[in-house]
Amino acid sequence: MMDIGLEDRNENQSDTTTIKLHKGEPDETMIPFNLLEKATQKVFADEKGRHQRTYWTYGEDEGNTELRHQVINFLRHTCAIATLSYENIFITNGTSAILDQICTMFLRAGDTILVECPTYSYGLQIFRDHHLHIISYSVDDDGLVIDSTFINDVLERTKPKMIYIVPTFQNPAGVTMSHHRREQLVQLSLKYHFLIVADEVYHHLDYEKQDHNSNGIDHDRLVEHPKSFAAYHAAGTVVALHSFSKILTPALRLGFACASHEHVNAMGRYGLIHSGGGANPFVSGIVARTLEDGSLKKFIDEKLCVEYGKRMRVLYNELMQIFGEKHITCRRPSGGYFLWVKFNDAGVDCDQLLIIARKYGVTFSPGRLFAHDEEAKAKLAHCLRLCFTIVDCEQLRVGCARLKQAFEEYKNITL
Repeated sequence: MMDIGLEDRNENQSDTTTIKLHKGEPDETMIPFNLLEKATQKVFADEKGRHQRTYWTYGEDEGNTELRHQVINFLRHTCAIATLSYENIFITNGTSAILDQICTMFLRAGDTILVECPTYSYGLQIFRDHHLHIISYSVDDDGLVIDSTFINDVLERTKPKMIYIVPTFQNPAGVTMSHHRREQLVQLSLKYHFLIVADEVYHHLDYEKQDHNSNGIDHDRLVEHPKSFAAYHAAGTVVALHSFSKILTPALRLGFACASHEHVNAMGRYGLIHSGGGANPFVSGIVARTLEDGSLKKFIDEKLCVEYGKRMRVLYNELMQIFGEKHITCRRPSGGYFLWVKFNDAGVDCDQLLIIARKYGVTFSPGRLFAHDEEAKAKLAHCLRLCFTIVDCEQLRVGCARLKQAFEEYKNITL
């Protein structure tokens, strides 16, 4: 049976009254239509590219070379990574596509993989499709917990082939893995021979950086949180996944993986990729134009981080004012898309709360969606995830009020 909430992308689009805080995507006001239009016009006006058929036929297996070079420059200016070359970049049709490809290429049915608890729900769906043996380990405010139990009872005993993490502004919990734990995990991957797949689609959405800059503190505008896993490409055990879905628009279906030269070559030789001529050459040309003059970085810094940071603070403040610490625990993230809410009463069932919330015109993602087995689902039943990027500040306030109404009805029914 499909989990409640996983069918949300096929929902009734004509419903304009429900405030859909379960959807992890931007609203139309946050899509840079002008930027994309100008970049597209540049592609059509490129006579040299048209003559050379750069974007108009099958492309290179590893992805468009110009875009790969632009990605290197982008990461140098946003993540302070100077060790990457274009040979470490593989252009993808988005994170979901490369996740599926990695599972096909490097894993077999029955192989053990480790995920965080909670973790990205659609990732779990991909792993199940490949019939992998999924185990999970807990996260805290510093990301995936790496302690003696993790090493002795998980790595030593289960010997996972792959560890999948969302290390920065995690989906759904919003936490960021500390620099120390990143270093630990890479060293453990070398010792125990597992692949680290780091899903970093939120890495550039850092709202504390924007706060610091606005307070007059001198910064070179590099990210303040721990470095991207792309910086560990030379280890040979790390594949860092990035996407343009969260920083341009999901409809592009374009992203990139940062990995060793050997991994990039292997991914380029994958049958589906080789047959198709690489990932989306035409869209690659458009996105390359948004990177070449710094337009995308400027859009992220001056539009996305400013507006999303404002929405995040509004949602957090409303939740704490309406529910209070008596009812909920909610850690304010420093970036990303989501707030993770835990009801202090572990008996609260957010699946049932969601049914009532829909009557009041608001939705969220119940916690059990982000766990892989029944035991883990039960531990997250009193949790929920809210997305603050999908609607504006006023709608977030209304959504919080509706959620409180639903909670009051839920309490009356269950008491």
